[in-house]
Amino acid sequence: SPYPRWVDLGLRLEPASISELVNELNLKIFQPTILDIKFPNILVAGCGTGQHPIETSARFKGSRVLAIDLSLSSLVYARRKTEELGIKNIDYMQADILDLAQLNKQFDIIESAGVLHHMDDPIAGWQVLTDCLKPSGLMKIGLYSELGRQHIVEMREEIKKLDIGSTNLEMKLFRHMVMHSNKKHHKQITSFDDFYSLSEFKDLLFHVQESRFSIPQISSCLKELGLKFCGFESNNIVKNFKSINPGTNDAYNLDKWAQYEEAYPQAFRAMFQFWCQKVAKS
Repeated sequence: SPYPRWVDLGLRLEPASISELVNELNLKIFQPTILDIKFPNILVAGCGTGQHPIETSARFKGSRVLAIDLSLSSLVYARRKTEELGIKNIDYMQADILDLAQLNKQFDIIESAGVLHHMDDPIAGWQVLTDCLKPSGLMKIGLYSELGRQHIVEMREEIKKLDIGSTNLEMKLFRHMVMHSNKKHHKQITSFDDFYSLSEFKDLLFHVQESRFSIPQISSCLKELGLKFCGFESNNIVKNFKSINPGTNDAYNLDKWAQYEEAYPQAFRAMFQFWCQKVAKS
């Protein structure tokens, strides 16, 4: 099931420098040497069908992107779409995140969204990525929210209880039942775009491995890995947060973000997407 399925992308018209993007995203930078990198080497860990690395390659000026994934079918789709778009600065490779040390290479920027939470040991995978990041390098991570996915947890428990398999027919029958249900958690799930594509529906509800995180857990992981929180990616979520927390540094305070999510548990219903920086030891 190549994931995600896509045809067209709304790519950035003009790529930007790291410094320009940091300002655009209002990220807090702890060591400014990363801002001087003119030709960043970027790793996209878990590239799927190419949507993520193609968008990244168009976002960062002068970038060279290495995109890895375990799925050959996804990589074939990604390479084909990359060639169709005439993009020349992406290399694709089949690889496991846990084996990345064998590359013996470090990157200026690493992005991994929606991948770590499907690993047996997400923190072990995150540690490998951190080891592959240069000192002062930036990392973008996407993780499922424990609070934001409670209705999905309820759905997954229901699927397990009913012993529904993941064949196309079983998933279609279950989806049809959900569409005609009046249960609250069923109605919530139909608002997801992923609900309407079978491969994305499978990833949403039938994935064999899923971990979820709270903001305090993320804060603890960052400290353990030697990473500093730079800010969340979503402009809409940050804008709403700032309307309640107007302090200059509030947007970089994970304790305040934890309080915010408790008040608005659906804020990160898709996933947390945030940037962090590897702080070089003095």
